[in-house]
Amino acid sequence: MQNKTYHHGDLRNALILEAIVMLHEKGIGGLSLRELARRLGVGHNAPYRHFKNKQQLLEAVAATGFRRLKAHNIRLELELADDPESQLFESGVAILNMAMEQPELFRLMFGGYLSLGKCGPELKEEAHASIESLVKIISLAQQQDIFARGDVMRQTLAAMSMVQGLAMMASSGMLRDNVTGDEQQFKRLALQVYDILLMGLKKR
Repeated sequence: MQNKTYHHGDLRNALILEAIVMLHEKGIGGLSLRELARRLGVGHNAPYRHFKNKQQLLEAVAATGFRRLKAHNIRLELELADDPESQLFESGVAILNMAMEQPELFRLMFGGYLSLGKCGPELKEEAHASIESLVKIISLAQQQDIFARGDVMRQTLAAMSMVQGLAMMASSGMLRDNVTGDEQQFKRLALQVYDILLMGLKKR
């Protein structure tokens, strides 16, 4: 079986994608390299050619999540080039959607399970690149005199804190009394919170 199934193509990527599915089903504690091997039909030692242990796999999964957020922000730069306010809002909505639809992935990335100070270079690079894509949006808003001039990183941290705080509440079920699961209702709530953030960011 090992010889037959090892022609899997990009096994490393397949392991990451299946791990994201398994993470949603079983949570971080239920993730297993051996179970991933079984699901993908490869020998039980095959995953260890790419990930030394579960920690390395978790870091790769989190890095993929950050890479997706960065790619989303880059698309927003092209689609909403002259509207950094909308870029910032839609960037936040992507994180909120992840928290609602893939809460275990969100908690892995933002819930303190992994330390950027102690992680490998891939996760560190992707996490920082994701933050930089948000810094770029806020810098554009400052250049267009939409947001007040100031410390871009502090403004970025303010935006991230509000979005991730709301997202953490969403992923833990704390917003059930405010939203019924309807996507549009949730987006309206996000827009109301975003308006409060804009009051602090906008140039007066």
